Amino acid sequence: MSNTQEYLIDVANLITLPDIYIAVKEAVDDPGIGMLELAGIVSFDPAISAKLLKIANSPFYGQVSEIETVNRAVSLLGTKMVHDIVLSISVSQAFQSIVGVNYDVATFWQNSVMRAVVAKCCAIELNIPEPDRLFTLGLLSDIGHMIMCIRAPSLMRKILSQHQKTGYPLHIFERSSFGFDSGELGADLLEGWSIPDSIVTGIRYQNCPEIAPEYGQEAAIIYCAARLHLDEKEFPNMLDYEALKQLNTEHLDFENIRFEADLLYNEALSLFPVSQLKKAV
Repeated sequence: MSNTQEYLIDVANLITLPDIYIAVKEAVDDPGIGMLELAGIVSFDPAISAKLLKIANSPFYGQVSEIETVNRAVSLLGTKMVHDIVLSISVSQAFQSIVGVNYDVATFWQNSVMRAVVAKCCAIELNIPEPDRLFTLGLLSDIGHMIMCIRAPSLMRKILSQHQKTGYPLHIFERSSFGFDSGELGADLLEGWSIPDSIVTGIRYQNCPEIAPEYGQEAAIIYCAARLHLDEKEFPNMLDYEALKQLNTEHLDFENIRFEADLLYNEALSLFPVSQLKKAV
């Protein structure tokens, strides 16, 4: 058993994805299933269908005409985006199940949405195709950190204190104390859920994008998104510009990204709300 698996045993039962996501993923992975069949699968879940239509009609996803049916939403958005939207909806629902633990899930989710919009804005600036897939990657990128806080709260308080006192990157203290960092832990959880490799790999190497075997630019974007905060006016500290240079992300305009992400943040938060999540006590 790997070190990460020891920490995932209980959490994997605590955070589970709904059956509708599993069905959608299987349909997307099956070349024999077309748009109409995929729309039929989504339609089996009225709540997911309603949320998909709300999201599809949002300016956040760039639609200019009103989408009234699931069939049309699937046709216009495409299978990859439908997969990512259903995954994002499913993850937001999964977080509701951990309200009872001693962890501030609502704040975590708000920060995850912030990472997601920053990642999307980075992708837009870099002219990466389908930038919305970076939103999904950003949304899931910090799940390993949450697991660490739930499974080892005392140790994480110590690690966070060391990080704040020294200014050194958090993942260095995580690796020293756990033997792995939160990116690796989150990636192993997502891999167990059979999340696509492009998401899993981007999250696994988010703290060391220069050594990613593939999807290095995606990992570099998450590396940046984790260090950009909308309420800060200064450039992020401790960025490894050599790593970013290798991945063609060294010319990112962080001030503009913050500005654009700030415009998108409230809209994204309304699409993936945390109103039902309460601060754990």
